[in-house]
Amino acid sequence: MEKLGINWGLLIAQLFNVIFLVWMLSRFLFNPLINLLSERTKRVEESLQEADKVREQMAAQRKENDAELAKARQEAASVMAQAQERARVQEQEIINQARAEAERIKADARANAEQEVDRLAAEFKNQAAALVTETAAKVLGAELKGNHKQLIDESLSRLGRNN
Repeated sequence: MEKLGINWGLLIAQLFNVIFLVWMLSRFLFNPLINLLSERTKRVEESLQEADKVREQMAAQRKENDAELAKARQEAASVMAQAQERARVQEQEIINQARAEAERIKADARANAEQEVDRLAAEFKNQAAALVTETAAKVLGAELKGNHKQLIDESLSRLGRNN
């Protein structure tokens, strides 16, 4: 093979150098690089898994928050309904009290009006009796004098002035 220009010593040395270079590169470059890439891939996968877990936790928390919010809204609606019912009851009580007070005032006014009517009737009777007595006395005394018509007119005019 020397005729072909192949130097066996050099070929073996170069073959040894290539094998040594491949071994050195794989030992110090390729394997650490592959290990580094696999570790990075593993970290990325773990980060993605953790992100998924966080996303799931957030979704669960969101559901829980939505449930609490719905519960709070329901409680608020219940409180509002109770407050409205209490307001309606109080309104009805106030209306009933006002009606009762109005009825009491009307009854008092009727009683006062009846007392006043009774008082005025009694006063009228007393005045009428006094006037009749006075007129009768004058008529009886005036009959002797003949001015009976004039005495009745005077009594009626006095009655009108007294009222």
